[in-house]
Amino acid sequence: MDKTILEAAQTELMRHSWDTFVSDSPRPGVKGSVVPGCPACRKILYSDNQYLSHLAVDVLPGILEKAMERS
Repeated sequence: MDKTILEAAQTELMRHSWDTFVSDSPRPGVKGSVVPGCPACRKILYSDNQYLSHLAVDVLPGILEKAMERS
């Protein structure tokens, strides 16, 4: 495996974390709420299973597409 492809894939994967972020408010002038999820994607996630699914379903396909383009 090409080392640069592996490093790029690892960098993209590590950009995602299960943390908290401030969600956008549906009303102007009202601050959003702090919610659990992936701050990089701003996707709300409530469990470790949802986080792992997010990595497998949302993140991994993009990583593989970029890896296939490089090879």
